[in-house]
Amino acid sequence: MVKLSHRGICISDMEVSERFYREGLGFEDHQDYGIIEGPDMDKTMELPGVRLRAKMLRHPDGPVIELLHFLAPEASGPRERRSTLDYGLVHLSFYVDDIDAAAARIAAAGGHVHESTRAHYAENDTTMLYCTDPDGVRIELMKAPGVAARFSHSGICVDDVDVSLAYYRTLGFERAEDYVLDQGFDWLGVINEVPGIKLRAQMIRDAEGNTLELLKVFEPGSKGQRTRRPLNRFGLTHIAFWDDEPEKTAAELTARGGHFVEAAHVRTPVIELMHGADPDGVRIELMRPLVSA
Repeated sequence: MVKLSHRGICISDMEVSERFYREGLGFEDHQDYGIIEGPDMDKTMELPGVRLRAKMLRHPDGPVIELLHFLAPEASGPRERRSTLDYGLVHLSFYVDDIDAAAARIAAAGGHVHESTRAHYAENDTTMLYCTDPDGVRIELMKAPGVAARFSHSGICVDDVDVSLAYYRTLGFERAEDYVLDQGFDWLGVINEVPGIKLRAQMIRDAEGNTLELLKVFEPGSKGQRTRRPLNRFGLTHIAFWDDEPEKTAAELTARGGHFVEAAHVRTPVIELMHGADPDGVRIELMRPLVSA
């Protein structure tokens, strides 16, 4: 069994981020790990002397995020929205009933609304707007006729959709909706802040309804490194899965273009952890509980 557990976010202030995700996006308490530290954490996170506060929040629709506040080594990196052309984790996306009211809640909760990204896709009458959390994570708001407010998906900018699809199929995802937007639509350039952008958005979904969006940019082309970012780098950090046979899954994922770091493989008295990356450098964590809850 492989089952999506959560998405990780490196933050600068636990109180500020918790307020944002609660009041701005409706997340609720899930699990508070308090302070995490020790040799096993140093090893699996590949950071010396690591000490951090970790807290899980759950959206009413089911998705879980893990807020990671690094006390040592301190987090680094820009706290502003990454380009959607950059390889790796791109955004979190939500359908809303009222895009202006949702944006106002985000602003009141400490986020930022980027009004210049507001766009309207006339073909299906969908309005879109990008906001960011207090540390620059892109939050996509979408308003579409007949679609109830809910968490929609998280996006990944990829080099090859078929390679990524084969990789994530090992983690339980299958091909879903496929949007080829290669006509240089004005609205698409507005929402992505890249005039003339042409892309393909391949949605993939697991048996529980969790959805990832594989974004392949045709023009002007994606950019950036396709390697793992450190966990203590601000923004979206990783995707974590529960797995009954992590070593078997790691071997299958490696055969499909990913890799795992054996030096980061740990077994504590309660959990086994493996860390690696997908073909585009997105950190993947496999977790196996070693004691019953």
